[in-house]
Amino acid sequence: MLFTFPQLSYYNEYKSYLSSNMAFAGLKKQMNKTQQFLSEKIGGKEGSKVDDEYLELEKQVDATAKCMETLNGKIMEYLQPNPVTRAKLASLATYSKVRGTNSEVQYPQVERQLGELLARNSEEIGSRSCYARAVNELGEGFMRLADVKDSLDCDIKQNFIDPTEQTIKVDYKDNIISHRKKMNSRRLDYDYKISQHEKGKITNDELYTAEDKFNESLQSADVGMKQFVQSEEEHIHQLMAFVGFIKDYHQNSLRILDEVHSNLQAAAHEASSKPKPQIKPIGRVSSVQQRTNNMSISGPSDMKLMSPTMGGSGGPPVAGPPPPPKPSGGGGRTPSAKVLFDFDAENESELDLKENDIVILTKKIDENWFEGEINGRKGYFPVNYVEVINPL
Repeated sequence: MLFTFPQLSYYNEYKSYLSSNMAFAGLKKQMNKTQQFLSEKIGGKEGSKVDDEYLELEKQVDATAKCMETLNGKIMEYLQPNPVTRAKLASLATYSKVRGTNSEVQYPQVERQLGELLARNSEEIGSRSCYARAVNELGEGFMRLADVKDSLDCDIKQNFIDPTEQTIKVDYKDNIISHRKKMNSRRLDYDYKISQHEKGKITNDELYTAEDKFNESLQSADVGMKQFVQSEEEHIHQLMAFVGFIKDYHQNSLRILDEVHSNLQAAAHEASSKPKPQIKPIGRVSSVQQRTNNMSISGPSDMKLMSPTMGGSGGPPVAGPPPPPKPSGGGGRTPSAKVLFDFDAENESELDLKENDIVILTKKIDENWFEGEINGRKGYFPVNYVEVINPL
């Protein structure tokens, strides 16, 4: 239908008038509902009531939805114990969803961190060590446990947490809660119009229309809650799936730990089978002053027996022959000792010793060193390498 310019102008004015009236009518309707709400809460006026069966159903549905939300939150804490890292990963996931990248960042499992640490430590010890190989085997075991934990996280999130969140959002919040809010709003409008009808301010048709809308929302909310309750078999199957994932995780972890334990037993057997050389103590280190008896000598490796005479032209003292061994007071027996461990001389002033040799003792330099003679060779050796037979 075509309008002339004046007609089109009148038409637009009429549309604007209808819009303003509709906006005013909506505002007035909200004010009427508010008046009815205050009358009930403050004035004690009773509104229309639903039956006890509906109220019991409402209570059951709310408790079920609350349980689902709590369970989801606690399961996330179980899978990802660190709250800071969990919040960071949630922010990254939201950011990726906004950008449309869908890049999922894995939670840093403690098992993987421990496995990487053990691998580094085994490298520092060296591959020749049986213990290093055992530590590396344990580290690889923890890395495999981390992979199993990552798989558990993924399975539970995709097959339990996400479907449960979808149920809470779509079936409960978007459907049931939405219908219940609309029902409460229409109930206030219906009760207000009852009071106005009693005063003769509205017609029967207006009252019947408000009653029909109220009952329509009530029935929608009731049907939605009953459908939610009847879906409990599906909800139980989701719980069974969750338990199945936990069971698989522990079975796989037990299998990995059994393999690691078996490999560690093999490493222990290898270590026990290695030949173990005799342990020989290292010679003790003493101070220069004690070892030289106040002589200006740096140590046993540099010691020379000094003659009390001087050189021919007043030069430095020259080395002379060692004094003969002093006979002990025990029947004139020569001071001697039995060698307990092999001793390899590091310089010419020290004396090579072999186990079970008998060495003649000529002097005790200090509490750590003897001077002695064996097979015509003279030199120094540690006290703790011999057992004295005849003391000096």
